[in-house]
Amino acid sequence: MRRLVAVLAAVFFLPLLAAPAAGAAPLDSTVWLCRPGMPANPCGQDARGNPVDPALTGRYLPSGSTEFDVQRADGTREPFTVTPDPPVDCFYVYPTVDLLPNPLLRLGSLPPVPQNNALAVAFTQAQRFAGQCRVFAPVYRQLTLLELAGGILTGTSPDPSVGFGDVERAFADYWAHDNADPATGKRRGVVLVGHSQGTAALSALMRSTFDADPGMRRQLVAAYLLGGDVQVPVDGVRGGGGDPDSTFQHVPVCTRGAGAGAAVPVGCVVAYSSFDLADGGVPTSFGRSTAPGHRKACVNPAALLRGVPEGERVPLDALMPTRRLVGGSALVPAGYLAPVMGGYPFPDLPAGFARYTGAVTGACESAVDPAGVRVDWLQVEGDLSLFAADSRTNALGLHVVDVNVALGDLTALAGAQIAEWRSPSGLQR
Repeated sequence: MRRLVAVLAAVFFLPLLAAPAAGAAPLDSTVWLCRPGMPANPCGQDARGNPVDPALTGRYLPSGSTEFDVQRADGTREPFTVTPDPPVDCFYVYPTVDLLPNPLLRLGSLPPVPQNNALAVAFTQAQRFAGQCRVFAPVYRQLTLLELAGGILTGTSPDPSVGFGDVERAFADYWAHDNADPATGKRRGVVLVGHSQGTAALSALMRSTFDADPGMRRQLVAAYLLGGDVQVPVDGVRGGGGDPDSTFQHVPVCTRGAGAGAAVPVGCVVAYSSFDLADGGVPTSFGRSTAPGHRKACVNPAALLRGVPEGERVPLDALMPTRRLVGGSALVPAGYLAPVMGGYPFPDLPAGFARYTGAVTGACESAVDPAGVRVDWLQVEGDLSLFAADSRTNALGLHVVDVNVALGDLTALAGAQIAEWRSPSGLQR
């Protein structure tokens, strides 16, 4: 049983590298998991992004709720604070949570239905951003766990175009109807947040929008594309306009000048895959270059915040989900995420998150494997019992908790980048 859980977890957030292609009929309309102002919005925001109640309670379907405050290691509680009328938006695409394929969803335009497993992972990864932005999260016809597992066993690449198309159309819906500020009519800034299959979908979306359109790029505050494979030249931060082996030609990965006084970069990408390898270990999955002269991006958000080199080891601000957050119990601690995160030790706390500031450290590392392939990853060290007892593998590593291992840093970075984007020297003019 333990091995089955490990196998399921290994494909839970598997990144997809196939390019989208023409597929099933498009949806008649966007199906939203979370959209500010929609009736019974599970992410708890009104149309302006303010809490529908003081606790910004996230609601599961059809009933029940969970809270998003934090319990520190010393037992004290940290309330979840929000920015009134947040000035920017977050567009979030969740990773693989659908277990079994539903052929009817792929043959026509039958819409998917919001499910509690998608809500649970959205609460785990994206809800903390709701304190700083309006959160938009579409439901999409993603590749399922069984399809991904079958692809691994057969050596084939399942076609993700149906789900990718749903995400692209949802973003177009958002851009046409929600992005313009209702008070000023001006375009709002956007933070993109995705993990694994969600990262792959957002990468495809970015290539056809922000990367291709200079006007749209002005509205990109940042893109957090985690647990995937964003590729750049070894000595560069973007493709430059004619590099098919780079993920983006014009949107760079985030870099910052030395020192905390240097400006926080905006309009850029934060990307990494996290591992906790023993000395000399090299990942065999994520982080591996697919073209000579290129590397997979590793941007440590904690180092970026501090203005130190990405290879410098710094403490990470880990925010790990509790049983309460995922609808868990003593019998099934992982709740709605039980089939795919059963190996994670969910703490039984009254808060939604447990904060482990400095319990682990992170640094970007690179190596060349015996076959001459360059590999780049975020090496995490410290009290790894917080995440999983058997996470030390070069195949999967800490992929399941890529987001949460530095979620406190990511949300702090989002706040800093939003402030910089809105400043006179930022992208917003």
